[in-house]
Amino acid sequence: MSCELCDALQRTGDLVFEDDHTAVVLHNDWSIRGHAMIVAKRHVENSSDLAEDEWLHFTRVWHRAERVLIELTNADRVIALKLGLKTPHLHVHLYPVSKTATREDVFSIINVQTQVPRDEGLVLDTARRLNEHSFGHGPIRNHS
Repeated sequence: MSCELCDALQRTGDLVFEDDHTAVVLHNDWSIRGHAMIVAKRHVENSSDLAEDEWLHFTRVWHRAERVLIELTNADRVIALKLGLKTPHLHVHLYPVSKTATREDVFSIINVQTQVPRDEGLVLDTARRLNEHSFGHGPIRNHS
């Protein structure tokens, strides 16, 4: 079975962080400034398919990416969404939004009914901020 996230992660957007276990991509739909995905590098469908140390690393990267996106976009919160309907590979979408965003606003963003211009500065700043951080996790065993 072919998997878009295993085969060509960089085709989904701008790769701003990558290590042996996790990647962060600013999504190429630009439905909102800062729409990102946290992606497990190992092909699994669910977070419960990861070993505990893999999950902890994934959530550390998620935590840092969310903080960076909030700071760089001046958002008040991040909406997180894990579906895996189209691509059954563990990834979580992050949508930075203002506290005034309504349910309709959020679903319009998620359904890609909105679009903002690609922001090269945001891409570079996000990559710089994520790559200057150590995710200090100790050894992660290969659970393939």
